[in-house]
Amino acid sequence: MTLAANPPIELPLEKLTAKQKWQVVEFLCADLSSNHATEIEPPAWHADVLREREEREARGEAVWRDVDEAFAAIRRRVS
Repeated sequence: MTLAANPPIELPLEKLTAKQKWQVVEFLCADLSSNHATEIEPPAWHADVLREREEREARGEAVWRDVDEAFAAIRRRVS
C-alpha cells in the first residue's frame, strides 16, 4: 500500500501477518488518541449512537459485558 505523501510512504501491509497488522492498528489508535485527539472530530452519526445507548441504559435495556465476554459472544455468533 502506498500512502499519498511527499515523498510517498510505502507500507507493506499485504506482507504483514494478522498479528502484525493488529499491532499497527493498536499503535495508530494509541498515537491518535494521545497525540492528535484535539485534531480529530467524531463523525456526525456518533452523537446519535451515544444518545441511543444512553437512552437504552436509562430504560434498563443495556447489556454490559467485559471485553473478554463480548469477544466470546461475537466469536460464537460468527463461527
